[in-house]
Formats: sequence, C-alpha cells, structure tokens
Amino acid sequence: MVDDSHPPEKARTRPASLSNGKHRTLSNRTIALCAGLLLAFSIAACWVLFVLYGKGTDADKARLEGVRTVGKIVLGAGGAIALLLAARRQQTAEQDLLTKRHDLQLRERANDDARHDAAERRISDLYLKAVEQLGADKAPVRLAGLYALDRLAQDNPSQRQMIVNVISAYLRMPYELPEKPPDPGAEKETHDEYRSDIQEREVRTTAQRILADHLDPHYQDGEKFWPDIDLDLSGALLIDVMFRDCRLNNARFSNARFCGDTLLIGIHFDGETRFDGVTFTGDSWFSEARFTGNVRFDQATFEAMARFDAATFKGTATFRAASFLREARFTNATFTGSVVFSKATFIDRATFDDATFFEDAYLPGVTFAHRSYFTEAAFAGDAWFNQVTFSSYTTFDGATFSGDIRFTDSTLDGVPFLPSQLQPHKPLEDE
Repeated sequence: MVDDSHPPEKARTRPASLSNGKHRTLSNRTIALCAGLLLAFSIAACWVLFVLYGKGTDADKARLEGVRTVGKIVLGAGGAIALLLAARRQQTAEQDLLTKRHDLQLRERANDDARHDAAERRISDLYLKAVEQLGADKAPVRLAGLYALDRLAQDNPSQRQMIVNVISAYLRMPYELPEKPPDPGAEKETHDEYRSDIQEREVRTTAQRILADHLDPHYQDGEKFWPDIDLDLSGALLIDVMFRDCRLNNARFSNARFCGDTLLIGIHFDGETRFDGVTFTGDSWFSEARFTGNVRFDQATFEAMARFDAATFKGTATFRAASFLREARFTNATFTGSVVFSKATFIDRATFDDATFFEDAYLPGVTFAHRSYFTEAAFAGDAWFNQVTFSSYTTFDGATFSGDIRFTDSTLDGVPFLPSQLQPHKPLEDE
C-alpha cells in the first residue's frame, strides 16, 4: 500500500521558491489571457459610454468631456506612477552597481594584501638566508651573502637602510689586518689562519665597495644610487677606503681605524658627521668635501698627510686635540660655521692659505711644530690664537681680520708673536 503522507522525491527536492508559488515566470497563456481581459474591459467601457452619452445632447457632451478629463488625469497619474517605478528601478540598479563595485574593491584589496604579504614573506626569506650566509665560516659563502643583500636592497628600496645597517654591523665586528706571511716551515694552523685573514680582508673590502658604489649618485647613471642613507661605522677597521663623490646623510666613524689611504674627495655629508677618535694610518684626502651639518674630528690622529683643500664646512667644525703628524693642508677651505682647533697639534707643515672663516675661529693652545701658512686667509668673525705655539717659518701675509682678534701669550720660537698687520704702527721720527 502506498504511503500518501510522503510526497514524491521530485516534490521534496523542488526549491522552496517554486513550491510556494513565488517568483514564477509568467507564461505566454497567462499573458494572452490578461491581454484579452484588458481588451474586453476596454470594449465594454466604450459601449457603456456610448449607450449612456451617445445621444449627442449638450449634457451628454459635457459628461463625455468630464469623463475624458478624468481619463487624462488617470493616464497622467499612471504615467507618474510608471515614471516613479522606473526611477525606483534605476535607483535599485545603481545601488546594485555600487554594491558590486564595493565588493570588487574589497576583493582587489584582499588580493593586494595577499600579494603584499607574499612579497614580504619572500623578502624576509631572502633576507634571512643572506644574513645566514654572511655569518658562515667560509669566505665564499660570506661573499655570496653580501651580493644577495646587495641585490635585495636594489630591488626593494624600503629595505636599503636596514641592509646598509647589516653590512655596517659586519664591518664593525672585530678584525685585525694580517701581518707578513708566515715562514714556509711554520705549522699548518698558522698558514690556515693567515689564509683565513686574507680571505676575510677580501670580504670586508667587498662590503666597502658595495657601500661606496651605491652611495655614488653617478653609479650606473644614477640608477643604482641609494639616497638618504645613514652610515654607522663606529669602531670599524676600514681598509683603503674610497668613497669618492659619494653622498651620505648622517655618518658616524667614531673611533674607527682607516688603514691605508683614505679617499673621500668630493664626498657630501648632508647631516651630522663624526670622525672623533679616528686614526688615519695612510694619506687622507677630503679635498672638495662638503660638510652640510656639524662635523667632529676631536682627538683624531692623522698619521700621514691630511688634505682638506677646497673643503666646505657649513656647520660647526671641531678639531679639538686632533694630531696631524704629517703635512696638513686646508688651502681654499671655507668655514661657514664656527671652527675649533683648540689644543690641536701640527707636527709637520700646516697650510691655511686662502682659507675663509665666515664665523668665529678658535685656535687656543694649538701647537704648530713646523712651518705654518695663513697667506691671504680671511677671518670675518672672531679669531682667537691664545697660547698658540708657532715654530719655524710662520706667515699671515695678506690675511684679513675683522672681529675680535687675540694672540695672547702666543709665541714664535719662544718669542711673543703677533702678525704684522695687527702690530701698532710707530710714528716716523724726524730726521
């Protein structure tokens, strides 16, 4: 016996919207039936009006005119309703379009976030792998890590400062230059240690070269220049440094040791610069360098020649207790801000020819152990040479002084010294 309490399978699987009669599509039969009914109603209405008001009297005409007016009003109201419905449909369509556009923006944003997260994960993976290589025992692996960091920074400008910090931290790690090669008969461990030191030197000079290349605005037509970089190499041992025409923001070299010649010709320091406590074992060239911010060379030691020809110091420059063991040249140097050389020592020749001091120049307690030249130097502000020790030949020929000038207790070869243009003129005696 069939159980009528359960509908057939098809009936149970029919969507609810169809089973309850909602949202059905009108069939052609239904549309034809409605059209026929509407036509019949129109014919009947016309017949009724003809029967009631078709006699042609003035009263019938007035009534027909009233009916016609009411019909126009009804038609106008229907048109207004149709227009309102059309506006409603337009508003609904626009709202749907805005909703779809918002959904599209959300999907695009989600895709962008996903791509950004994937890129960040990729960068992090590459960075961690490169840093891991940089800490390897073998020099070739460390070199590979440096080049990987170089490529990563070039492709991702937002990571450049961090990668520069990593390379700088590597250069700050303790290291001593290898001495002369061991004797052929020395133990194998000694030869291995010397070979390891030589390889580490190559890694370090490569790191320096990577920094120097990318700090040069003209490197590969500027396409690989890294602007606005801060550099911290405090306490680092640097070998044959050559940062020619480079551009830096803030730079710290405090207590660093520059082994070999240091070539910083034309370098631009846009921020604060510190060379305090630095030792230059070879010649140091700062010719045409530009120091925009304050710069410190306090207690710096120049074991070889120091050249600051045509250098420009726009901020305050301090050389307190600096030691110049060989020739020091500041020819054509420009000091826009104040300059302090208090208790500095010049063992060899010191040249300040044609130097310009726009602000105050303080040189109290300076020792010039050899010849010193200030020919055509211009002191626009105060110039203090208190307790300065001049030795051998000293000249201020053509120098100009404008501010408060002091040579108190200054001596030349043990005799009190004062430039000739500052000495009081004695009246000529009558013959």
